[in-house]
Amino acid sequence: MAREQPNVGDLLPLLETSDLQQLEEIRNLINEQLSTERGSMLLNGLVDYFLETNSAQVLHILSSVREPHDKHLLDKMNDCMAKPACRLPILMLLGHVVRKQPSWIHKIARYPLLLSLLKCLKVTSHIYTKPEWFLLESETVWKSL
Repeated sequence: MAREQPNVGDLLPLLETSDLQQLEEIRNLINEQLSTERGSMLLNGLVDYFLETNSAQVLHILSSVREPHDKHLLDKMNDCMAKPACRLPILMLLGHVVRKQPSWIHKIARYPLLLSLLKCLKVTSHIYTKPEWFLLESETVWKSL
């Protein structure tokens, strides 16, 4: 009898469990499906879920993607760079991928994702985060003393 594959969409919310054994089982199921599926549907769903929830568990799974899913991940990230609301989470994901140094890291330089990133940086002159605003304000206060 063939083993029925669980619906990954139903498993994703379960990644936020505090039960470490259940978390490991769910991660293994998702990674197993990633290793057997060659299409982009599962990976795109993982990226979409990450964008919606900022899930650290999905971030871990996505940053550990192996070939041939690297192409799907880079394509999906490039598509998301076109949407301003998605840029910061995608940059965070890209940072995690780069830190993991997968075997396919050299491919990033040849993908349109790098051009999209450069275009985004060229168009967006200043993006301040809260700590940067604090530093700017404290610098202003310091100079006025």
